[in-house]
Parts: sequence; C-alpha cells; structure tokens
Amino acid sequence: MKKIALILITFFVVITTTNAQSPLNLGVKIGFNSTKMPTEFKNVSDITDQAKTGFLAGAFVRINLPVFYIQPEIYFTKKGGSFQSATIPQFNNMLLTQQTVLNTIDIPVLAGMKLINLSVFNFRVMAGPVISFVTSKDVAYQINGVAQAINSGTSVTTSYKDKLWGIQVGAGIDVLKFTLDIRYEWGLNNISDSPDMNIKTKLLNVSLGMKFL
Repeated sequence: MKKIALILITFFVVITTTNAQSPLNLGVKIGFNSTKMPTEFKNVSDITDQAKTGFLAGAFVRINLPVFYIQPEIYFTKKGGSFQSATIPQFNNMLLTQQTVLNTIDIPVLAGMKLINLSVFNFRVMAGPVISFVTSKDVAYQINGVAQAINSGTSVTTSYKDKLWGIQVGAGIDVLKFTLDIRYEWGLNNISDSPDMNIKTKLLNVSLGMKFL
C-alpha cells in the first residue's frame, strides 16, 4: 500500500510539474465584478454614482516565457452602474435616477511577469488593453421615483456605444492547475452617445480559473 501511495504521489508531482512548465496553458474562468459608471452632465456637479455587481465567464490562453507571459482572454460579462442627481436642467431640477446594465463580450490581451515562479505555485502581475463588445443594453430611469419611458423625448438619452475600450491592471496566483486573478479596469472612452453626458467605466473583477493544459 505504501508503494502504491508513493507511486501515485510521484506521478501526481511529475504531471503537475510538467503542466506548470508548459509553454502554453489553456483554461476556463468564472468570476464576479463590481462596476461603477461615473457620469458627468454639462453644468451639473452633484451626481452620486453607485456600483453594481455582475459576473463573468469565459476562457484564456497563456503563452509562458521564462519570466514573462502573454495572456489573451475572451469572456462574457455583465456590468453596469447607476447615478442619481437632483439638478439636471433638462428635468427641471427634479430627482433623476438612472440604472444601466450592459452585457458584453470582453477581450483583454495582457502581458505579465512571474515574480515568484515555482513548479506548483507562482505569483504574477499583469497589465494590458481590453475591448468590450456590447451585446445588449438594459437602461431604466426614474424622475421623482416615477419610471420613465426610454423614448421620452428629453435631450438626455440612454444611448451607449457598442465598443468600450479600457486598461486592466492586476495580480494573480497559480496553485497547481488553479488560478486566481484580481484586476482593476479603467474605461478609456466615453461610452455615451449623448452630447450632454460623459460616462466612463471603472471595474474591479475577481476570477477563479482552471488550466486544462
């Protein structure tokens, strides 16, 4: 029994070490995010932004170099945010609340460095651009607590661009076949099509992945 146990342990260590040192990793990941969509109106200063939670699910490829690595990914994510303001002239200074949920396909391409690189454990840092393709939009707003139609005819619109650009920065660890990443994402472009609004996303995401190769 002891010999069998020793053989199994040796086999496990060999397989783990081989996978850890592979020049190419393929894997899947899931996670959650917290998103804010800071909103600016012309001549309006008292806007309060609130975060919304969402999730992500997708896959990644990691190209391993001796110290550095490149990691393109693709995943579906749900993100959004809300704001409230009481002094928007278009609504006669009444209380305006808007909530937005965007479903997107995100494609980040990250470059990273392995600060600790062992056979069964590593600690990494990473950064890179990300593009998000919006697949659906769910926008709702209220005036003085009363729901309003999207096509209300006001000069404040709820139209969003179909592509969002951003930068991700983060850190991660690998233990055996499992990965854990924590990243912050800054939106680079104004995602609103309205001339009265300037909206950029800020997002924190945490994801857990598993490497199959």
